[in-house]
Amino acid sequence: RALGCRKVVLVYVIYVKHLVGLSEALKEEALPKLELQKNALEAKGFEVSVETPVGIPGIEITRLALEKDCKGIVIGSHGHSLARDIALGGVATDVVHRAEVPVLVVRLSIVEEGGEQICRVLSTDVLSHLLYATDFSENAERAFQYVEEFARSGCKKMTLMHVQDISRIRPHLEHRLQEFNEIDRSRLERMASHLRQLGVEEVDLQIPYGAPAKEILEYIKNNCPSVVVMGMHGRGFIADIFVGSVAHNVTRLSQSPVLLVPPIR
Repeated sequence: RALGCRKVVLVYVIYVKHLVGLSEALKEEALPKLELQKNALEAKGFEVSVETPVGIPGIEITRLALEKDCKGIVIGSHGHSLARDIALGGVATDVVHRAEVPVLVVRLSIVEEGGEQICRVLSTDVLSHLLYATDFSENAERAFQYVEEFARSGCKKMTLMHVQDISRIRPHLEHRLQEFNEIDRSRLERMASHLRQLGVEEVDLQIPYGAPAKEILEYIKNNCPSVVVMGMHGRGFIADIFVGSVAHNVTRLSQSPVLLVPPIR
């Protein structure tokens, strides 16, 4: 609600790959849990609807997001799954690959409680400290629009980061590193000034030199931002996996939620 969300669509996709005829039984089993979640959200003031389509989860979730005019998708990840999902066709990977709206990937922890497995969210207050990682590409600029929305929603602390990519600079351009830092700090400072005008009280600038994913993850590990905002490139999430993209590696390993903003398709 802090981000202005008023309506929620709860989606449980019944994926019957080999067991034909079980869809109704699975739906009946899921409905009580969905009703509990629906009631909990309604108690917090949300308008909630429930969808239980039969099909392939990634396809159905992204289809419903467009059909219901959703502004974003929230999906949980156990972390290791995004690496393993390449071969297994996992839901989180497939949703991010297909989505035409931003996807918030939330890290989950599975714990044993009272003889049952309980799913817990590792981070809940997304407005406490936002990390925006940018390569100054067109889609990173699009992702900045969502950073602005976080600012308008009351986020008081933000970190803007651009990593000087060592693979592009070393060895032939290292003598220009200070020049690049000055240019990029000026870019980040313009963004920071705008965010301060929107009400952000503390804006920190980071321009490390190294491998982008490694530097971003190191910052996340040491500073525990409540959310990370990144743009994705147009070649697609699955292609990104095989070329080791920054967005994929950060999403797979980050302990903080990651908001991935897709390009306009």
